[in-house]
Amino acid sequence: MKHHLKFIIIILFGLNQTVCAQQDKKPKLVVGIIIDQMRAEYLYRFKDNYGENGFKRLMKTGFNVKNTHYNYVPTATGPGHASVYTGTTPSNHGIVSNHWYNRDTKKIMYCAEDTTAALIDNDDAQKNTKDKTFFRSPRNQKTTTITDELKLFTNNRAKVIGISLKDRAAIFPAGHLANAAFWYNSKNGNFITSSYYLNRLPLWLQQFNQKKKADSLLNLVWSTALPVERYINSKADHQNFEKIFKGKQNSVFPYDLKELRKTNGDFALLTEVPYGNTILTALALAALKGENLGKGAETDFLTISYSSTDYVGHNFGIRSKEIEDTYVRMDQEIALLLNALDTHLGKNEYTLFLTSDHAGSDHPRFLQANNLPGGFYHPKAIKEKLNSHLSKEFGPNKYIAYMDKTQIYFRETDTSKEDVLEASVKFLQSIDGIREAFIPGDPEWNLDNSTLSTFIKNTYNPAQSGDIIYHTYSGWMEELPFGTTHGTAFNSDTHVPLLWFGNGITRGETIKLHSITQVAPTLSFLLNIPLANASNPQPIEEIFER
Repeated sequence: MKHHLKFIIIILFGLNQTVCAQQDKKPKLVVGIIIDQMRAEYLYRFKDNYGENGFKRLMKTGFNVKNTHYNYVPTATGPGHASVYTGTTPSNHGIVSNHWYNRDTKKIMYCAEDTTAALIDNDDAQKNTKDKTFFRSPRNQKTTTITDELKLFTNNRAKVIGISLKDRAAIFPAGHLANAAFWYNSKNGNFITSSYYLNRLPLWLQQFNQKKKADSLLNLVWSTALPVERYINSKADHQNFEKIFKGKQNSVFPYDLKELRKTNGDFALLTEVPYGNTILTALALAALKGENLGKGAETDFLTISYSSTDYVGHNFGIRSKEIEDTYVRMDQEIALLLNALDTHLGKNEYTLFLTSDHAGSDHPRFLQANNLPGGFYHPKAIKEKLNSHLSKEFGPNKYIAYMDKTQIYFRETDTSKEDVLEASVKFLQSIDGIREAFIPGDPEWNLDNSTLSTFIKNTYNPAQSGDIIYHTYSGWMEELPFGTTHGTAFNSDTHVPLLWFGNGITRGETIKLHSITQVAPTLSFLLNIPLANASNPQPIEEIFER
């Protein structure tokens, strides 16, 4: 009996040592997946139509951080991607929105804009440096990313590649030191980069572009992946707040893309249907092989941001048949990607996380039809009314330079700016749908520790932010003809999925509240590399509990 007990103890000790060795072994590759506009509930609402090898595999064998939220406003694509990878909020990394008003140039500035970084494409487009409209780089991101820190730690030996349909969603995660970031050119269906990274596309990407995959996908018909009768967790196929593509009579399946591309932006149409996710997975697999990711001595990093989910959400809303089908297909893309990673590197040889850059809210017309609170506000009308009000009080002038989703920028005039801002706040708070308006830096605001005020403080950056930041009531959004949007501090826009999987990750879940800025420090401690320079230092501790 003693011999048997001794034998069992030895076996258990050996197993424990094996598990510990596996946990201590660094991954060959980190894969960061952001699914644009994915609500946390999509993991559960559509799960009966998911297969076993996509989302369910991540949830069953990985670690699920079920109560993950953004902690600033506006919740948008640019700030979201920057916050995941820098581990901090817009107040530090500087990406306060997708666009803001540049007080020096007195022009609207795009978050990834850089007039010194020319586009690089397969053809002669890279030789055209006159049109700087779409020149891009990460220079507006003012802090390091976890990917930057990996490059620094390995003395540039690690490879970092970022891919997405959207430029900002490829650029901000890849960081300042990346080997490259690649994004979709909606004019010709190619994937491109900028001279910030490279002087020409790598051969593998040139060959990928030459296959004209975007053309092939745009010759398909978008029908439901499963019989539509199985889509029981979405509303009827046609709602009066869904987008109707030009050339189509209604918003009902099927969608003949070959015909619709003629009147709906040609190659741009691909971004608005699930096949935009299909081409991105294909690009990810090409990058794995083309860049030989995970095959070197150091841990490499691949950032993947799926964007078509956002476009479908904006067009059709969060309860549409189209969004349910998009996530059924998204599940298939995740399964395909996981299988490819298993084949390329081996199971447990890579670490993967999956999250979103923001969630999304119900269309106010849907809310009103179901006796739920909600409504529209009208930025253009607010701007006109506010300017008229200020002109009556202080004299005729164009006081407002720019109005973003939640921010207002004012011109310098002969009138005291302090008086203009105070008068504006009082007026804004009288407008239906607006809950509060703040003057950043105001003494009262500095003392306000409410959740909403804290979210705004987490966004405020003196160089980029507006002179007034305002917020609506729950259920209110900028008037839209169809679909939905996002941007608020409410759970509908802040609550996102966060799944961890693979090397160094044990199975489990937590319902403790965590912020999105804990993703980057968690990666720092998993990889034993420095924190990004402005990062939240607090990782998700439950992931490290054995």
